[in-house]
Amino acid sequence: MIEKIDKYLFLVYHQDYDSFLLKLRDLGVVHIKENKPTSESEQIKEIVVARRHLSDLIRTLSRKRSEEQPIGAPRKPASAEEGEALLTQIETLLEDRRQIASQIESQQRENDYWEPWGDYDVQQLEQLQQAGYPVRFYIIPTAQYQEHWEEEHNAIIIDTRRSHHYFITVGDKSTERIEAEQIKAPTHTASELAERLASFEQRAEQIDTEIQEFIDQHLEDLQGYDLLLQDKYQMSNAFLQATGEADDKVILLEGWIPSKIVPEVRQELDQLPCYYAEQEILDEDKIPIKLQNNRFSRLFEPITRMYSLPNYSELDSTPLFAPFFMLFFSLCFGDAGYGLVILILATIFKRKVKGQSTKDICSLAQWLGGTTVVVGSLLGTVFGMVMPWANDGSVLGSVRDDYFLNQDNLMLLSVVLGIIQILFAKTVAAVKIQKQRGLKYALSSYAWVIVIFALIMAVALPMAATGIPSYVTNIFYGLAIAAGLVVVFYNSPGKNIFLNVGSSLWTTYNTASGLLGDTLSYIRLFAIGLTSGVLGGVFNNLAVSMSEGLPIGLNWLVMVFILLFGHGLNFGLAIISSLVHPLRLTFVEYYKNSEFEGGGKPYTPFKVN
Repeated sequence: MIEKIDKYLFLVYHQDYDSFLLKLRDLGVVHIKENKPTSESEQIKEIVVARRHLSDLIRTLSRKRSEEQPIGAPRKPASAEEGEALLTQIETLLEDRRQIASQIESQQRENDYWEPWGDYDVQQLEQLQQAGYPVRFYIIPTAQYQEHWEEEHNAIIIDTRRSHHYFITVGDKSTERIEAEQIKAPTHTASELAERLASFEQRAEQIDTEIQEFIDQHLEDLQGYDLLLQDKYQMSNAFLQATGEADDKVILLEGWIPSKIVPEVRQELDQLPCYYAEQEILDEDKIPIKLQNNRFSRLFEPITRMYSLPNYSELDSTPLFAPFFMLFFSLCFGDAGYGLVILILATIFKRKVKGQSTKDICSLAQWLGGTTVVVGSLLGTVFGMVMPWANDGSVLGSVRDDYFLNQDNLMLLSVVLGIIQILFAKTVAAVKIQKQRGLKYALSSYAWVIVIFALIMAVALPMAATGIPSYVTNIFYGLAIAAGLVVVFYNSPGKNIFLNVGSSLWTTYNTASGLLGDTLSYIRLFAIGLTSGVLGGVFNNLAVSMSEGLPIGLNWLVMVFILLFGHGLNFGLAIISSLVHPLRLTFVEYYKNSEFEGGGKPYTPFKVN
């Protein structure tokens, strides 16, 4: 649910404003209302750029932390200057590493360039030059090399590689020009080039060691510096959002406080040098959102934030889609064995990881894995093997036709679940409209739910069971007609009746076409779950057939390899599809039918981080 929040006005004498902000920050519960865009402040823009750069750097360095190095809490530096010095130190090291890497690459190219010429002595080349026997270096495609150059120009082939001859001429007295690419003579010996490359590589190893030591010792300090910048951002924003009144003698500031803690906060505010008063919330106010859910629903809040927080006038969809998301995830996996793997891994990691957010992710994985174990058991498959209670007794072992969750029934179940969630979403939309505008504006939305439900029951009941009295279906048809009259004549209260009729026709077309397409989307639950189970069985049969006839020992090795590779691949594919499709059903089908608006801004109180 969305926690109720109140709007407050603060009036502070300008000389007391600095101390007031420090005490308000220590209080740590007031979300400062933003009346001005932060882009108006150059200081804030600089802080945002600095934090973005620092966050990227911390993310990069975190991947290089030594595995044995314990992860500690962020440590704030004593001052911004100290944090800036640390940042400069690591940036200098990283820049030195980039430069030395460039030097190594350049030196390696130079060494590779002179490698075909072998080991040579530059001094001897100079001595030959002085003695009247200049040495010239040439490169030419092998097919264009002329053998008579060896007689006429004292040509000597040094090496042949990549369809090119590398050759020299010694004391060439001929005036005829050799039609080949001539290159400059080397200025360093091969050993000198190798030593230079080795010195660069040694320097690179030294810098790598310094970088690693910095990461292990000061990563928490950089994280603390980021918190320091965040505090600086909030303080700068508090000054920006303030408005001067009475020739700037009085400073006006607005903020938001959660309603349930207002009595305690007011007692603290009485001790501050300010006048405060509760304000009326206006329609144009962007009220910050603070979600308040139980331990179970809170695990799904990251999914809500992934798309968008609801606005203040909406309902919190987190507890509403959470059970559906778990069920859809387990149906897509469709295998109890895979669910058990998720449950075990999540339990192990939950005990080892630190940080509440990471533990919450592990808890969510436990719920998803546990639900998959239950649903997979009902479907009758464990690691691709069909269990006895669902097995038809065939050689390959498939789900028997009379099992209550066979392929046909599973497809029908997916469609039924889709209809249930869509009707539930439309009910949520009606409740939201009632909350925002009043009951009379929501009657049409409630009527649509009744129309759809009544028509489905009138058609489905006779198909599902024989002997249904005709008056039962007639009751549902009558209910649909009665609700339909509300849809046709009261879909826009206060407007002309003809406008209502025209609007109802357009709404009927959109609802009918949208309902069909949305319902068909849920068939993927059946298709993805079936694919996962079938692939697991295929790898099982492949492991058995491929290992038959092999020597004892080798057959087990082959079987284990195929099972590990096959089920590992199937598990990875199932993880992706089981996350992506429930997210799609939530963000597209459910959010659309519940008329989700979103756009909420999270409640971020002004406090010391």
